[in-house]
Amino acid sequence: MKLFVIHRFKARKQAKQLFKKSGVEMAAKFDLIFLDSVGCQDWKNQALDAISKAEAVIVYDRKSCEESENAKWEINKAEEGNLPIVDIRPNDTPSAVCAKLKPHYDLEEEFKECFRKKDGASTLDLYKLMIESSESLIQRRQKTNAFFITAIGSLLAIAGFMIKTGALYSGTIWSLYGFSVVGLLLCNSWRNLIDNYGKLNKAKFDVILRMEQDLDAQIYTAEWVSLGKGLRPSKYRSFTSTEKNVPMYFGLLILVLTIIAVVWQIWG
Repeated sequence: MKLFVIHRFKARKQAKQLFKKSGVEMAAKFDLIFLDSVGCQDWKNQALDAISKAEAVIVYDRKSCEESENAKWEINKAEEGNLPIVDIRPNDTPSAVCAKLKPHYDLEEEFKECFRKKDGASTLDLYKLMIESSESLIQRRQKTNAFFITAIGSLLAIAGFMIKTGALYSGTIWSLYGFSVVGLLLCNSWRNLIDNYGKLNKAKFDVILRMEQDLDAQIYTAEWVSLGKGLRPSKYRSFTSTEKNVPMYFGLLILVLTIIAVVWQIWG
């Protein structure tokens, strides 16, 4: 969550520590923007740019900020931009900060606003469209997995062929390290893509489950309840958490083979 923090310089360290603790408690990552208006010629332009990119504006210790002309200017610009402004006091606990930020972090109100009755396509038509979109995402996910398995498997096969044919010896061992680096980068990218696919699929099903509330039957909601709503691993474990282990195992295999190659080069 990108936050622009309006503060006094003397309180910067305290503010950062509070948000660090709050992020841990909230299990959220805050992208905090702190600007120094003193001695910076381009400060106002930087502030306007930061405000335009922020999801919310934090006023840390408003009473102290109102004593500063620069801080008051930043507050006015944030108000003109109609951004959510959250007041944080120096004596706020991390729990209190989480409570203030949670509505803006979860975007619950904006999510609900998307389902207010409006003229246009019927709920059933939109529901069918979301189901098709979810199925299409699953197909793309399978193709992505197949691509990375093929790419990483090919690297391992080529390295194995070089070893078997004797093309890999002490003078050319460095080529194997190149394969290892490429393989590890592919594993990392694969794992990140799986994670993003999982998040996107969850978002789609959040929409589907919400749309079902306006339908006579709630089949996906019933299925989710039957699986314990994901809270009981004995009943259901998400595909994403399982799939993410595959690139990790490939990465470990590559590391082990690389270590063996290094030992072979040293002692061979």
